[in-house]
Amino acid sequence: MKVLWTTNLIPANLVDKIGVKADVLGGWVEAMAKELKKFNNIELAIVCKCENGESFEVTVDGVKYYSLPYTPSTQYSDIENAIEKIIADFNPDLIHIEGTEFLHAKAAISLGNKLNIPTVASMQGILNGQYSYQCGQLQVDDMILSGNFTEFCAGMLLHLRKTRWYKKRLSHEREVISSAKYILGRTTWDRAHTYSINPDAKYFSCNRVLRKPFYDFQWEINKIERHSIYVGNSYYALKGFHFVVQALPQLIKEYPDIKVYVAGHKPFSDDDKRSFIKKGYGAYLKKLIDELNVGAHIVFTGPLSANDVAERLSKTHAYILCSAVENSPNTLGEAMLIGTPCVASYVGGVPDMAEDGKQALFYRNDDPSLLAWNIKRVFDNDDLVKDLSSNGRERASVTHSPEKNAEQLLNVYKEILAE
Repeated sequence: MKVLWTTNLIPANLVDKIGVKADVLGGWVEAMAKELKKFNNIELAIVCKCENGESFEVTVDGVKYYSLPYTPSTQYSDIENAIEKIIADFNPDLIHIEGTEFLHAKAAISLGNKLNIPTVASMQGILNGQYSYQCGQLQVDDMILSGNFTEFCAGMLLHLRKTRWYKKRLSHEREVISSAKYILGRTTWDRAHTYSINPDAKYFSCNRVLRKPFYDFQWEINKIERHSIYVGNSYYALKGFHFVVQALPQLIKEYPDIKVYVAGHKPFSDDDKRSFIKKGYGAYLKKLIDELNVGAHIVFTGPLSANDVAERLSKTHAYILCSAVENSPNTLGEAMLIGTPCVASYVGGVPDMAEDGKQALFYRNDDPSLLAWNIKRVFDNDDLVKDLSSNGRERASVTHSPEKNAEQLLNVYKEILAE
């Protein structure tokens, strides 16, 4: 069985082989590929979206990788021609599209249907379901009319990013989902949103395989940094870090040594090379942190390897998922798999990953007082966190079982080909 994947990134395991910059996201791609290669009847090739125009065709660990260069001048016809050549070269029995919002997904499903190659569209997030939450439930109109220059600029940039940059990707996603005969998802939330767009598609479910370090580390209460918190992303308003910032003053009064570790670059650093339209949230965060005087309690770690994240989670008192919406966030799965006590916003597909009070503590994402209360519950009750840790680890070991999920994905392929 020859399977061709299309992905939105370059997997990290290609860095040493071809000397391009790795994406810190998407480690599950190479993790699942590694598991699939254990089956003798699978021949796998992966098409990688390359933002900086990199060009390569290389085989690594038995998987063939094709580049799909993107530049500011790249047109849909360029992408379609490139994928058609890759299909002709690899001659796949099945095409598996990971992520639905970019032009290559649209081209791949169009060509799959045209060439009569069975094609399955796999959901990551659902952009059409996330659109309303792009501003992180910040009151952008209030910010624009506040009379404060920083808030005015931040509010305008958040609004422009949502309507001018993000919105145009929604139609690509709707076209892909509408054209798909087969959908691959993981949660009730992505099932509902794909059904609303294409009720005739056949839906399959298969969970993620996570990166290896998260299976190796284990949280132990006598080895943690007390009153420490880990947050996986603060770069975008949708990820909701502002609500963690708003919860901090209440917590600092009772736990003056509290420390929040945030993965990634500081979103308001002086050398931020992102486009201007993406910097509004960073400006708002800086103003909020300064106004609440909580900067001394926040540490931006910079980019972390999978091993670094796993080690940090194993030493952290609580992991916080503070997003305004998610499908099935890998960061929550990683924390649960290690056994880090989790406090999570009750949004999107997250309730499919844990049970409130048993494997995680849920809260309404835009309620910083309730978030602070759940963090206090973790800090004050060792018996509770031991239960959350062991229960979360047990559930995640099933949800993210490499063998089980690889076998399930193979069965999905077989069922599609049998039809």
